[in-house]
Amino acid sequence: MNSVLSLLLGTVFAVHKTEPNVLIFVSSILAVAVAFLCFADWLKRRRAYAKGLVALPVYARNLGNTVTTSIITLLAVPLLYQYVWYPGLDQDVTTFEKDTVDHAYLPSITLFQRDDWTSQGSLDVSRAKPKCFVGWVEEEAPNCGLSESQSLPCRCNDRREDSVGNYTWQGTKYRTLTLVSSEALLCTVSTTLMLAQAFLWSDSSKTIDDSSRLLSPSLWIAVYDPTLTLKEALENDYTRLTLVNANGMVAINLELNYRQARGKPPAYDYDLSFSTVPAMDRLCDIGSDTDPATEPCFISLWLQFPTFERQVSTRSYAMSWADVVASAGSWLSLFQIIS
Repeated sequence: MNSVLSLLLGTVFAVHKTEPNVLIFVSSILAVAVAFLCFADWLKRRRAYAKGLVALPVYARNLGNTVTTSIITLLAVPLLYQYVWYPGLDQDVTTFEKDTVDHAYLPSITLFQRDDWTSQGSLDVSRAKPKCFVGWVEEEAPNCGLSESQSLPCRCNDRREDSVGNYTWQGTKYRTLTLVSSEALLCTVSTTLMLAQAFLWSDSSKTIDDSSRLLSPSLWIAVYDPTLTLKEALENDYTRLTLVNANGMVAINLELNYRQARGKPPAYDYDLSFSTVPAMDRLCDIGSDTDPATEPCFISLWLQFPTFERQVSTRSYAMSWADVVASAGSWLSLFQIIS
């Protein structure tokens, strides 16, 4: 009996999550084979009895129970696989839980300037270097360290890139500027502010050509888990691009959402809420004849965790192979009791 069940479950593993037709076919062959072998043995004994070689065969209860259990198993397991196990192995399930953590690492940030959108802000690091602070703006503050007792404010300028890079996402080319977070940017008190500042130029003449109106310079922004690279965060849908006003201050509240994509390591997928305080002037307009540019504009990003309450979501299948094996064992016990 154990060999029959092992062969049947081995077939389940072999076909994996394909349609159960293969299993039904194999099971049917095995059921016919068991019935044929039993009939052949009975017929052989009857012939031997007719010739007076052996006594009339007596029904063996243990053998009958084994045969009955085998046949029931061979018929029931394919039906269970088709209507219970196979749908469970293929059904996506997302579970949600809530908890509260005592700290969180500040995120990595990337600003995007689309190459084919000439009226967007033009990132520049030559005239003015990007800035980064935690706690508050203090030019003479020490660099942020790894100690949990880090005094604030501190500077995180060493985490920014020194040059504007290039990145292609979904067939579109961008110029990028990234601030890569680290273990030094540990936030132990909710509402602690992080300021990231970058500088840019704007061309009002191109803005009017593109949009038929004068708009503030804009940039795209991605905020993502510091344990991920930009490529990993985008490709695994842990972040996405958001268009913001690049001439002024942008406040971003980050809600903690710890999510695990199926087959991927868990990471934070922040729920973002934005508010903007636009600048009233435009000192970086290199396309204006009447009011020429005098200095670059800047975008100031103010980020904070309003609370350390966290939502944890995991994505998996309704059943695993361990669940299938356990279910098969319980059904086998029931079949043995019935027979």
